[in-house]
Amino acid sequence: MNKINVILLLVVLASAFAVVTVQDRSRQFFIALDKAQKGEKLLNEDFSRLKLVQAKLSNHQMIQDAAGHQNMHLPVLAETKMLESMQPQK
Repeated sequence: MNKINVILLLVVLASAFAVVTVQDRSRQFFIALDKAQKGEKLLNEDFSRLKLVQAKLSNHQMIQDAAGHQNMHLPVLAETKMLESMQPQK
């Protein structure tokens, strides 16, 4: 009877240790998940902000105004050169 009690005690201790270990790992995974979700939220906000900035910067009138401030003009035919593409030989 005494051997059974010792074996049961060892099994209970091993089971308790396993429960504590699993709970600790679960808590660590939950903390990591929470951090990742917060990071995802920040990245989504940043992405939305960057899309707004991109839409603003791609406005045709704004591009025309910037070109005017830099004294840029559309190229005329005399300023255009056609280049032949070099096809790789087989």
